[in-house]
Amino acid sequence: MAEYKTVLERIIQLTNQVNKLVGDLLFLSRSESGTIEIAKCPTQLLDILLEVHREARVLAERKHITVTLNSRDDTPIIVNGDPQRLRQLFMIIIDNAVNYTNPRGAIEVDLESDGANARVVVADNGVGIPEEDLPHVFQRFYRVKQGRQDVAQSGSGLGLHIAKWIAETHMGTVSIASILNRGTTVTIDLPLHGSETPPAGGGLQ
Repeated sequence: MAEYKTVLERIIQLTNQVNKLVGDLLFLSRSESGTIEIAKCPTQLLDILLEVHREARVLAERKHITVTLNSRDDTPIIVNGDPQRLRQLFMIIIDNAVNYTNPRGAIEVDLESDGANARVVVADNGVGIPEEDLPHVFQRFYRVKQGRQDVAQSGSGLGLHIAKWIAETHMGTVSIASILNRGTTVTIDLPLHGSETPPAGGGLQ
């Protein structure tokens, strides 16, 4: 019975991986053909992050990982964005953090603004990324191998590529800093509602 349960769980895991890959490929195809509609409206980022945080905690609990959300501003942080796509962006980044953080690790999600730009920082104390891989992590199908093979097997190599595309359609940027075996920090900058100037720096070309 235990062996049957193990096999069934593996089948479900593989099915989910295939479904995610198909979904990512479809999204990539539609983004390149210009058929994805971005329905922008004034969107409060904290509302989006609270929703993503609730889902991420469920995933993180399986590995006994703590996910903390901090908002450093007393006033609402509003961007001109598509709530569905912004949710997808943050879910990709936080899901990656969960996948590549060791059991009983910690993930911090910080939301703040400087009056012109909103900034979301996702920091983990996971396995990290080798320095030589950092310039390539946003390339489609690129997967870091060193130190990460046994940590997560479900990635398609498209998540960060999609996240970067979503950020750029919102005139934003995504950047990654990481130290192998120490952790990774992802920074997302988005112009606040009413600002048409993209945030300076931060994005990889």
